[in-house]
Amino acid sequence: MISLNTALIKELSLLPSRPKIMVIGETDTGKSTVVKTLAHWFQEQSQKVAVVDSDIGQSDIGPPGFVSYGILTQSTTSPQSITNKGSYLVGKTSPYGRELSVVTGTKVCVEAAQRSEADAILIDTCGLVKPAGGVQIKCAKAEMVKPDLVLALNTPGLTPLVNCLNSLGFHVRNFLPSKKVKTKLAKIRKENRISRWNAYMGDSPSLFSVHHSRAVIRRWWDESRYVDIDQIPHGTVAAIQDPQTPGFQIPCIWTISEGDPFVLAPLPKNCKLGTIWITAYKLELNGTTVTSA
Repeated sequence: MISLNTALIKELSLLPSRPKIMVIGETDTGKSTVVKTLAHWFQEQSQKVAVVDSDIGQSDIGPPGFVSYGILTQSTTSPQSITNKGSYLVGKTSPYGRELSVVTGTKVCVEAAQRSEADAILIDTCGLVKPAGGVQIKCAKAEMVKPDLVLALNTPGLTPLVNCLNSLGFHVRNFLPSKKVKTKLAKIRKENRISRWNAYMGDSPSLFSVHHSRAVIRRWWDESRYVDIDQIPHGTVAAIQDPQTPGFQIPCIWTISEGDPFVLAPLPKNCKLGTIWITAYKLELNGTTVTSA
């Protein structure tokens, strides 16, 4: 784990109560490591810490394709061990073409973390930072959640974004990227997505029969690709509208068994489906195990 220098510790100590801190940087520069370090520092100050994970391709808290948030506990040892408190559907593992839902999901998660009375909210982000898409999505995200501090893992490719955030009035603090972070190959990233989906589903997810007379099936509002909701393929990523937490969706997988539709989700068997949102994001399954994501 990296260590926080004296200047940054002083800066953290001077932040307003219940600060929001957004971490930005290119791919494989150690953003998640910085978030982990900050989380443990705030915990050592007896603070309740929430983490918003908006890196939809390499998710730590919820499954890939969703913005999720969680609250740290004393037993939290890594971002992957944070219990998911809520997820917002994006429906893709890249923010390209999903900028609106990524920004919306981040705002929804931050607001939920504030309602939970978290003393500090840390916002992890994806590695898309270069113009024009990276600058647009990060600036929009900052405008929506109004972070008190932006920690930038400073590399040459980050300069246009940092300059823009500074011009918008955000307080940006440059931070040296971790030299210990290794570049993740595409194969490793894919394996991580598979692992996170299986970790989310658990050992015995429930299978819910879909009755069109009882469930409302809709294409996700930010789905730009055509989705035929009358012929949904096996393995399609979907989401159930969360009846307990308005504004959130429960990740699930659409499956076909003997010609009949079901959704697979780690939920009690007596859960009612309600609205089911459908995406064009597909997984491959072997039984209830995700084999490709």
